[in-house]
Amino acid sequence: MGIRISSFLLLVSLACSAQMPIMTTPGEIQPVSVEYGSLPDLGGTEITNYRVNLNIARPVGKSIIGLNIGYQYFDFVFNESTNVIDLATYENMHVARVSLMFIRPLENSWGLLFSGGTSLMSNLGDGITSEDFVFNAIGAVTKRWGNSDRNTALMLGVLYGTQFGEPAILPVVSLRQKLNEHWSYSLGLPITGINYSINDKHLFMASLMPEGLFGNNSNEVRTTGNRTLTNTKLQFNGINASLAYRFRFAKNLAFTARGGFVPAATLKVLDDENEEIYDLDPGSGAYFRVGLSFVLNRKPPLNNTKNSSDDEK
Repeated sequence: MGIRISSFLLLVSLACSAQMPIMTTPGEIQPVSVEYGSLPDLGGTEITNYRVNLNIARPVGKSIIGLNIGYQYFDFVFNESTNVIDLATYENMHVARVSLMFIRPLENSWGLLFSGGTSLMSNLGDGITSEDFVFNAIGAVTKRWGNSDRNTALMLGVLYGTQFGEPAILPVVSLRQKLNEHWSYSLGLPITGINYSINDKHLFMASLMPEGLFGNNSNEVRTTGNRTLTNTKLQFNGINASLAYRFRFAKNLAFTARGGFVPAATLKVLDDENEEIYDLDPGSGAYFRVGLSFVLNRKPPLNNTKNSSDDEK
């Protein structure tokens, strides 16, 4: 069972990273989390974000099946006017995600991880159409070394998602290591970061990760040349650099405060063929987030090669 739990925790961390997560420490999972964030000034645009995530899983034979459900609401305030396009219908974007996860432990501490689902990214202006949905997926293999006190996990694979704006295939290369009871880090894509835990209550985190939105506008909009378009897109993406502090004020409840910076962000409107209509040229901006989460600790001993082989018998 140790290999299953460890693989599940690793997959949840990766799968949630596609949804702009709070990075957790090895051996933890957040079944439920809620968050509020604000980016007050991104080149004249103010962005407010609300988010809720739910993760559940259960063993099925030697494998684990998991379900992730998430919802985000983006409120954009565009403090500029343009004759190119009316930005009013791009101010409110909804993102609803549902994905299934499959984990299969293999011999010698190897594992297979798969996650696939769909995301609704839309202003919901004129109902829901196929243009509102974006497919997302992760496929990877993992390898683990070590024990519960000091361990290393390597993940190699591919993902398809909106981390960099327009949906694209991206590599997954992640090395994650727990050095001791205080320090852990992760190197690679999609998350690079380091955690320092003073004790069970106080945790400091620094991270670097991509974040993206590719929202569909189902309303009719007029552009230059007297064109009328539907299913235009709002693309918002950047690399988030952040520092965070988490306080675990109860056994399974934690409060997190995060401050960060998004350098050279992208914020633009695309037509129905994903060609640029208008670039808001947002530049860079600072943001903050606060959130509550339900946290579970799992600290089983990681199996060695012999035990892993025994699990398969």
